[in-house]
Amino acid sequence: MPGKYDDGTLDVAKERWYCTYFLVDQYDRVKEWEIIRDAHDHTAEITRELLHAFLEAQSFSDEELTALKSVVQVSRTIGAESTIERIRDTGIESPRVETVIEKIQNRKESGIVGGTAYPTTVPDGETESVLLKSFETLLEDSATGEELDKAVVTVLDLDLENVGLGTLSPIFSLLHPERYPIVNDQTTSTLEICLSLEIPENSKQYFDAIEIFEDVRSDFGFRNHYRHLDNFCYWANGDTDTTDWYAANDIPNRTVWQLNAGHQSDGGPDHLWPAWKEYGVCSIGWDVGDLSELSSAELRDRASEHGSERVENYLSRFYNELSAGDIIIAKDGGDLLGIGVLDAGGYWYDQTYLDERIDDVSVSHPYYRSVEWIAIPSGDHPRTQQWDTGTGLSPRPTLDRTNAFEELRWALANLEPDLGNDLIELERRSLDIRNGADGSQKDWIDEDSISRVADYYWVKQNNNPDEIEDEYLEAELDQYWAHDLRKLEPGDTIIHYREGELIGSSTVTTPAYRRIEDDTEYQRIDVNFDPFESPVSFASVFEQLLEDNYRFERHNPVNPQGVNQDYLFPLPDRTGQYLLEQGNTRVDDDRLEDLLSSPRFDPDIPSDLYYPPDQASQLTSQMRAAINSGKNIIFTGPPGTGKSEIAEAICEHAVTNAAVDDWVFTTATSEWTAYDTVGGYMPAQDGAGDGLEFSSGQFLRCFRSRDDEIVNRWLVIDELNRSDIDKAFGQLFSVLTGDSVELPYSGSGEDEGPVRVEWVDDGIDADERSRIVRNADRYPMTPSWRLIGTMNTADKASLYEMSYAFMRRFAFIHVGIPHARTDEGYAKQWLFDPEYESDHNPSNYAAAWLAVADDDKREGLRKTLEDVAAPLAVLWSNISEEQPIGPAILHDMVTYVDAYDIEGSSTGAALTDAVIALVLPQLEGRRPDERKALLRGLDTSRERLLDPDGDEDSIAAGRAPGLETKRLYRTAEDMFSIDLTDEQDES
Repeated sequence: MPGKYDDGTLDVAKERWYCTYFLVDQYDRVKEWEIIRDAHDHTAEITRELLHAFLEAQSFSDEELTALKSVVQVSRTIGAESTIERIRDTGIESPRVETVIEKIQNRKESGIVGGTAYPTTVPDGETESVLLKSFETLLEDSATGEELDKAVVTVLDLDLENVGLGTLSPIFSLLHPERYPIVNDQTTSTLEICLSLEIPENSKQYFDAIEIFEDVRSDFGFRNHYRHLDNFCYWANGDTDTTDWYAANDIPNRTVWQLNAGHQSDGGPDHLWPAWKEYGVCSIGWDVGDLSELSSAELRDRASEHGSERVENYLSRFYNELSAGDIIIAKDGGDLLGIGVLDAGGYWYDQTYLDERIDDVSVSHPYYRSVEWIAIPSGDHPRTQQWDTGTGLSPRPTLDRTNAFEELRWALANLEPDLGNDLIELERRSLDIRNGADGSQKDWIDEDSISRVADYYWVKQNNNPDEIEDEYLEAELDQYWAHDLRKLEPGDTIIHYREGELIGSSTVTTPAYRRIEDDTEYQRIDVNFDPFESPVSFASVFEQLLEDNYRFERHNPVNPQGVNQDYLFPLPDRTGQYLLEQGNTRVDDDRLEDLLSSPRFDPDIPSDLYYPPDQASQLTSQMRAAINSGKNIIFTGPPGTGKSEIAEAICEHAVTNAAVDDWVFTTATSEWTAYDTVGGYMPAQDGAGDGLEFSSGQFLRCFRSRDDEIVNRWLVIDELNRSDIDKAFGQLFSVLTGDSVELPYSGSGEDEGPVRVEWVDDGIDADERSRIVRNADRYPMTPSWRLIGTMNTADKASLYEMSYAFMRRFAFIHVGIPHARTDEGYAKQWLFDPEYESDHNPSNYAAAWLAVADDDKREGLRKTLEDVAAPLAVLWSNISEEQPIGPAILHDMVTYVDAYDIEGSSTGAALTDAVIALVLPQLEGRRPDERKALLRGLDTSRERLLDPDGDEDSIAAGRAPGLETKRLYRTAEDMFSIDLTDEQDES
């Protein structure tokens, strides 16, 4: 696959090549090849099976050819029943035919091409014989490429009615998808539109077409399987409108503009580019007066005063040549800032527009055009000259055309794949704007406003739904204050009210312009409308809008009786921002609604953990019952039994359900207080004075994010009993059992009310739920949230007692250690044997540990397990006599031995060091006599069981772990200040 145009094979325009490459990349990002491949293979199986049935019956007449043609065509086009009927019409009765019919019935859709299944004709017996022989060759696995091509040519040379290359090439491609492409209207028209390629559609020239398809496949990195290329053509020409805008543009000669976002003298890109994005504009400086009022000579004279001939060119281009629907690139020298489409608003002149909107900088830009900025990179990319292309943006010109757009778009999509959809949306918007406007100058209204100016407005739209659909506001051009659209400026925000609801907001994109209809003058502005996810009821905001600080002295949209009936009202900034917040929080209303009931969860034991089958089944049933009965869970057990892994696996399963957003894992400590779990006061983030504000803790952030969005994050607390439960969780006991709790903190909301943790289920009415959503100081816990804790029951030294008040809020599940030896005292060697197999998955600890090992370390670990399976099984049995330890510690010991690389060392030496490093620390807190007993028994010999289902031959002779006991004892005496005086041999 070539990386650049110059490395390609096709003789096509560079711009077409890069534009197509970009589209292929987007196709690969949105379409799943495995799904496409599976659908193809399904139809290929049907086709092969049907052809085999024809060959076995030695019949290939009109009915067989018609049935074959039907099978290849998409079933939604002709209907599955029609396809089956045509197969029945062949009269062939065989198991293969029944298999074909069953495959069609069992699949929602089959077929790979469109079209109409007109009846076909096989003119005579000789033609039938040729078909049978040719398809016998095409079905033969051992046929050479030359033999296949000869059979294809033979079939194409036949005189078959209603069967052409568009029918036969899909059959060939189904049988040999890496050799034969589909040549039909979809593929040829797409490649002609995209690449200006003329592809022969005559059967006699099929192999000429194949050569072109091979070059296309190679240049653009299509898979060898031709269905990948074929499906791209369907995607571009059928599933999307891609080829529509492709055909509408003269890609090699299209006009794309590059415009510098100012210079340091006028604030530069650091100030101008954010303003361009926020207000949907682009601008240029060198004020020589309103360009619409200047002749060419006047423009030339005035521009010359700025000391550069280029100024005249820049201003003339900005006024005369930029057109609605043109693509424009905002740049900072050679850096690409964003890409947009010039809106239909046209040019306007305003000496103070950006100066009024950008603080602390003087912006001398009086010339503007409306722009929809659509593709805005988020990454910190190098200058375009350093991209993987042959060109970049021109650093010096302020405004100029660029012929590098296709190349830059392809490179940008590779640098930042998430921009792919936006980079396609550019074309759609460009086409929409050009189809809706011819780019001519509008009749802008140059009159002063007659009423209060604001940044936010309320518009009442009960009477004209077209305004929402077509994105504009319109009123008669008169002197009535509520019709005064002249005061609206690009970037202003409109709140839309209709029939008792706030339905969305919009941004003004053009100044007011004149429109005449039936001798009546109207004023109109264009807007970009953004509907709220869910409308906001007027009743929910009515009381707030009556407050004095949410109103101007006159011309307000509400009165004590309800909504005023005029069209347009100015809003204070505070009111506009409040209404936008209400519209945005409707999503949170819906989100909270989703959490009011708990869905069913069916988590499984992680596949990399081994438990004996009975224990695994019991644990699975216990955790499913607890979680689905609404209980929070605490897993208890000795260290190393997999408690934390099970807790994490439950959460990983939970987040596959839409009701759970995420989960948080944290480890408790003895230092925990309510500040860590609930929260407390911190210095205000705005740094103003000595003020304090409430900052939520780990627990509360499970219900509301730092951005105040409603969330449902499950919480896993490892080693829960290391914390002082009452001190850390006391305030939360009630809410864990379904009661709301008021915390001793004042919130940071406008009413400075208390912080509350609210139990919210479907028993709380909708209005109250909505109030909870809107109050950032109220944290909703719902039935779909869970807290999962783990407790190490062996950690006596740092264990806090748990009160009954706390414990009855949880279901306790004990994760015990499986027996290390049989009832007869045999060590269970089979648990660590990598060769042992059973019906249980995983079969044993060895299988579980190997499954999670890195690929490059798996074989080494397998060899280590083979070496240590016997001594490790005996060692575990001996340790368990006095100190239960979980399999996780044994896993650590195995990986320790696997990494042990002291030259000439024995397995016994490695195991001894593993015991010192990993087992001795587990003896902290044990009495000296208990430690002595365990240590003296570590190297005891024990018989081993090789197979739990085996006979007496499965019992191996006794053996000891082979530890270096003298060294082990010396270390233990130093660590624990004990005296192990028994003499032991080095072994």
